Amino acid sequence: MSRLQTDNINIGYGEQLIVKNLSVTIPDKKITTIIGANGCGKSTLLKAITRIISHQSGSIVLDGEDILKQNTKLLAKKMAILPQTTESANGLTVGELVSYGRFPYQSGFGRLKQKDYEVIDWALDVTGTAEFKFRPVESLSGGQRQRAWIAMALAQETDIIFLDEPTTYLDMAHQLEVLELLQKLNREQGRTIVMVLHDLNQAARFADSIIALKDGEIVKAGDAEKVLTHEVLEEVFQIDAEIGKDPRTNRPMCITYNLKKKEIGK
Repeated sequence: MSRLQTDNINIGYGEQLIVKNLSVTIPDKKITTIIGANGCGKSTLLKAITRIISHQSGSIVLDGEDILKQNTKLLAKKMAILPQTTESANGLTVGELVSYGRFPYQSGFGRLKQKDYEVIDWALDVTGTAEFKFRPVESLSGGQRQRAWIAMALAQETDIIFLDEPTTYLDMAHQLEVLELLQKLNREQGRTIVMVLHDLNQAARFADSIIALKDGEIVKAGDAEKVLTHEVLEEVFQIDAEIGKDPRTNRPMCITYNLKKKEIGK
């Protein structure tokens, strides 16, 4: 049984509907990746599920209860999100940044306790950022900085982690570094990972389940073999793709593609 589901949710800004009657079940202790063209509703969906923005109708249920009825701090102990654009952390050390993940557990004057320090050190260690604990965040490379933000999310001690384009602006090596870290957290600690990715081959390589969106609606959902097909990619991205097999993972991969040719008069 899944802990997290949406039921016919509609999400929009003003009168513009971005996500339409969307029902989806997030598999527990798996990696789920959301793909789709720019503006299709990927980030909007993540923000609604994590209650950053409100949905207009339908329901989002976590552990059998609508998220709108759940206490904010209790919800923050269940779900963490790393947004697409992280806020500036200039002036903070890595350790100070990661300590912000302990906010849901603080009370009174918000002083950190021994348990908090232990969790912070654990998050730094598991993300390979312990050596940067006393360094300013702005002094880190892109990959190191992204791992520090992930450490902050881990310090929140949630079972479910959402990440909106966690590899954006990173070079190939740092992208792989971040994705392998998330895969390790999933496999070794059973964390449920939900992330938005633009790279189709990375989605196929690392995800157990893929959701393909178009205009705020699900075109296809399932494993990589079901979603990364010529037909689905044509509908979602308007491309003519050649699909093969990754020789290392045996999963489908997009070998090459062209823009879909439009018929004359259309």
